[in-house]
Amino acid sequence: MAFLMSAQWASAVTVKGRVVDKSNGAPMEYATVRASALPDSTFVAGVITDPSGHFTLELNKGRYVLEVQYMGFIPLYKNVTIDGTKTTVEVGRLSLEPDARMLNEVNVVAEQSTYEMTLDKRVFNVGKDVGNTAGNAIEVLENIPAVSVDVEGNVSLRGDDGVRILIDGKESGLSGMSTQDALRTLQGDMIERVEVITNPSVRYDAEGSAGIINIILKKDKRQGFNGAVNVRGGYPWQYGASLTANYRLRRWNLFASYGFNNRSNIGGGVNQTKRFDIFDHDTIMGGTLFPAGDTIFNQLTDQTTERRMRRMGHNVRVGADYYITDNDIVSAAFVYRFGRLETHPVVKYYDEYPLLGTSSYDERAEDYLETDPMYEVTLDYDKKFVREGRSLKANVRFFTNAEKAGSDITETMYPNKDMESALWTLYQKTGNDQRMRNLQASIDYVHPFLTKAQWEIGGKYTNRNINSLSEVTEKDSLGVYNPLSDYCFDYEYSEQVAALYTSLGNDWGRWSGQIGVRAEMTNIMTNLKGYAHDGTDSINGGKPYFDFFPSAHLNYSVNEYNQFQVSYTRRIRRPGFWQMSPFRSYNDNRNIRMGNPALKPTYMDSYELGYIHFWDKASFNFTAYYRHGTNMIRNYTYEDNGVFYSMPVNFGKADDFGIEAVAQGQMTKWWNLNGNVNFFRSYTRGYIEEQYYETESWMLFGRMVSKFKISNWFDLQLTAHIMGPHKEPLGMRKGNWWVDLAVSKEILNGNGTITFNVRDLFNSRSMGGESWGDGFWQYSTSTWNRRSFSLNFNYRINQQNMKRNRPGGDEGGDDGGGEEQSEEGY
Repeated sequence: MAFLMSAQWASAVTVKGRVVDKSNGAPMEYATVRASALPDSTFVAGVITDPSGHFTLELNKGRYVLEVQYMGFIPLYKNVTIDGTKTTVEVGRLSLEPDARMLNEVNVVAEQSTYEMTLDKRVFNVGKDVGNTAGNAIEVLENIPAVSVDVEGNVSLRGDDGVRILIDGKESGLSGMSTQDALRTLQGDMIERVEVITNPSVRYDAEGSAGIINIILKKDKRQGFNGAVNVRGGYPWQYGASLTANYRLRRWNLFASYGFNNRSNIGGGVNQTKRFDIFDHDTIMGGTLFPAGDTIFNQLTDQTTERRMRRMGHNVRVGADYYITDNDIVSAAFVYRFGRLETHPVVKYYDEYPLLGTSSYDERAEDYLETDPMYEVTLDYDKKFVREGRSLKANVRFFTNAEKAGSDITETMYPNKDMESALWTLYQKTGNDQRMRNLQASIDYVHPFLTKAQWEIGGKYTNRNINSLSEVTEKDSLGVYNPLSDYCFDYEYSEQVAALYTSLGNDWGRWSGQIGVRAEMTNIMTNLKGYAHDGTDSINGGKPYFDFFPSAHLNYSVNEYNQFQVSYTRRIRRPGFWQMSPFRSYNDNRNIRMGNPALKPTYMDSYELGYIHFWDKASFNFTAYYRHGTNMIRNYTYEDNGVFYSMPVNFGKADDFGIEAVAQGQMTKWWNLNGNVNFFRSYTRGYIEEQYYETESWMLFGRMVSKFKISNWFDLQLTAHIMGPHKEPLGMRKGNWWVDLAVSKEILNGNGTITFNVRDLFNSRSMGGESWGDGFWQYSTSTWNRRSFSLNFNYRINQQNMKRNRPGGDEGGDDGGGEEQSEEGY
């Protein structure tokens, strides 16, 4: 396990040990080991045991008491004397006894959400967060420092949407072909923690120009049975339930979870469009002289959209861990997810033609239905060797999902808003059948050598295949539906990535570092068949490329409270399937989004300088960063015959300079405050359609969470979010802000919790902005969700709270003493 904080200095001695369950000898992961100096019991260092129960501490010469804690077990205290004659001190096997009184009473205290901040990543323990108990994975991510989520559910990290989202450290079918929709079906109470890694080492995939977000699902390893039941309801109409269960007996650990949710959303937006001509010479029109350079508007359009949406999802996860020995674990898991989406957008257009003095009114209504089943199977092997730190891990994962969607569209044109006599009515149908298969295999080996050096080597292979069959048809005068050739296609997409990596790391007292390199061979094959094929090689054929991705990290610990890190990584953002697919959206036939099969991958060089400081009940993290990107992907909008097309294109280069601050603290016994702010400058330049653009944009976003404990009655949490405006090469995005409110109360002797949530308290959250091009200007604003209310009830079975005391954590802790327990054989 990574140190949450450590006392590392030149004369430090390594203290090693292992924590086990005295009743059966099983290793105890996540046990807390604290070292306090004698005689005054001053806290010095703390660490959490790894999956095999081992721990390592760095201590100076002196006398200490080690305190070992684990939820539901009697704390153990052991005196240790370091005389400086040895570089390593073995304290042996430390056995914890179950606390019979605690187990019989089953006195449950829910975990508090905390941030664990280290220099290379941040960990958000979802636990019993007042604002997350009734939320889904998207809403959980909204509360993570440096992470931003727009109203459509698009996730970005430090303003860059090229973020890689993993489930349990791997790409998963739970993220699906549509990451936003899939994450909305994953309930927040099924998530244990979220890890944010902005500059990942070569151990991780190079994919993701912004970094990695790793969502860890709940899987307990405590002896016996434990679980939780969750039910929820709210307005706009929403309801759901979830169940998590875990049973550990001797060498078997069985786990299962089920989640169901049904949500209705009401959203919409407005869009204003102005089409104009600029005279390149003096022109007389309608008896009026227009000098060269004058602008005349030939069409003004006011567009409103009203959208009703209903999402329903099931998530099932079952699996088992089998301990062949204490150091050899085989794990298998099966996941099934089913999602169903219904949307009913109504788009209304009011057009004015100033030159002709006429107007028209057009209404377009759609009934859309989408289903998305997914199956996933994983097999893992985890081996720990005799020498501490030496390990071997292997993983095989296969998942497949099928997305089937279709809609019925009715469009009616009227001469004015009175809607008395229709000029014409149009009937259309859309259909899309999409299937994906994904196979992954990986192996990772860690070999320690010398005193504190470490060598890592590993490899991974990914094979992903997607087939998408899409069709749009229109009803003719005979009642026959005929295909519209520009919107019909059969597209095949295949992506293979083979990777090898190696890295070296070492610890020199106050200094520690790691360097490594990852090599990835990528081959993307595309094949377009059907009406939309343009006959060129820009779509069909292979796109192989080979790349090296180095990384370097250097840490310096001034003392246990102050640490610095400088790091560098090279990352890649491969165009996603939807970005490369030649699909064209059709619910709004005047504003069409489409893919671009000619997209090239984006490359990003990322540099960071970080500082972290711990206090007893607070922590502060400051990071300065610089990112240089090439082949940047930006949205480009153009007009063709009265229709606006928006598509991603490779724009050029970008340089981002930013600073980020994250802080948290227990201000008083009843008030906890945490927040983050990110401010950066983005300078982009490049060509679109042979036109050179240069844009400098400043952006600010952040969040603040204030938690209040109102006596022993209830907890109150207020969360404020802000996202500043920013410029783009051919437009700008407006800023927005919103506030969430949550209140919770413990009931049933601490076994249950009732939580009331209000999302977007002031109904202020929206997205929008301006875009422009040759002969047009557009302004738009929209929202996918309005203010919502929810009530949640959570009941826990045999789940006691383990307060992990550490510098900077939300929980304080006393340095209490106790009788020293005898040491057993190691």
